Amino acid sequence: MPPRSFTSGRGPASLLAALVAVAWLTATAISATAFQQTSPPQAPAKPSDEEAAGLFVRLCNACHDTGRISSIRRTRADWEDQIGKMVEKGLTGTSKDLETVFDYLVRTFGKVYINSAKADEIAAVLTLSQKDADAIVAYRAARGSFVDFDALKLVPGIDIKKLDARKDAIGF
Repeated sequence: MPPRSFTSGRGPASLLAALVAVAWLTATAISATAFQQTSPPQAPAKPSDEEAAGLFVRLCNACHDTGRISSIRRTRADWEDQIGKMVEKGLTGTSKDLETVFDYLVRTFGKVYINSAKADEIAAVLTLSQKDADAIVAYRAARGSFVDFDALKLVPGIDIKKLDARKDAIGF
């Protein structure tokens, strides 16, 4: 009987290689399963605008007509002050509820002064991506204040449709 060739795919070396491959695949599958089971829990999803609007009505409508509250656009700082005043006057709710209402008011009835606001406020009020808000701030830093809405639309790569939809929330 001729000696076995270790390069022919048959024999002890190829059996050993197959066993090592099976062991490696098994270990990989087990560690992947363990990783999936131990991955950190995801943060709870933020309430939808519909849920936040309902919470806003529930918390605020007891004392005020919500139409009156939302008739004036306010900056993030103004909304924060307004909610603080309402808490002083007896508004009750969990801190999570108040934060949800605050975020909703900023997003829906907010105002941003584009020539002085930080990127995170621009993103929150105009519902732009953080990348677009950062681009606006960088453009403003490099070229100076925006004189009007048309000048703002010259920032390269930003979502002009979102800007147009929120035009009334922008102050100069």
